[in-house]
Amino acid sequence: QASAPTTFVAPTCAKPRSPSRMLFGFGGPPPPQATVTEKAFLDVSVFSAKGDVKYEVGRLELALFGEDAPKGVERFRALCAGGSSAPLKSNAFHRTMRDFIVQAGKLDDAAAFEPFEEKNALKHVEGALSMSNDAGVSTTEFFITVREAPELDGEYAVIGQVTGGMKEVIRDMDRRAGSADGEPWCTYEIS
Repeated sequence: QASAPTTFVAPTCAKPRSPSRMLFGFGGPPPPQATVTEKAFLDVSVFSAKGDVKYEVGRLELALFGEDAPKGVERFRALCAGGSSAPLKSNAFHRTMRDFIVQAGKLDDAAAFEPFEEKNALKHVEGALSMSNDAGVSTTEFFITVREAPELDGEYAVIGQVTGGMKEVIRDMDRRAGSADGEPWCTYEIS
């Protein structure tokens, strides 16, 4: 004789899990907020305190929103172009502000890239990838938000979002964030 299936009932005091926690695990970014047109990957390393040994930290997987930010995505793709001549290869994350952002893309030859203006209505959720700008004009610098940052909405164009590596890479950088002005205490670079 077959017995009735056992049903598990969660205690009433249990909190429901958030969609981002269910999809990405504890502390992960929320699902992409716009149509993903392509993906990019950045391998990140950190140097020892003496700067003589390089350790692999992990890989960032980024979903790019080409329909909502065509100029920014095109620029980011150009910066990530494969091969040894990729502008971001060996580029350091030059600004880390605890529980706010990590920033990279500061190039010696940034003048070679035509400045552009772009805005959109996407939100700066945890793990948002945005182009930095100076007086509304972007060149090569980009940042990733460590937390939700509504104060940045409308000021910077969100061009993508972290879909992998948030905990391993971004949280690691944030844990070792630098001084109050954003100067990093250790060197993280794009490998």
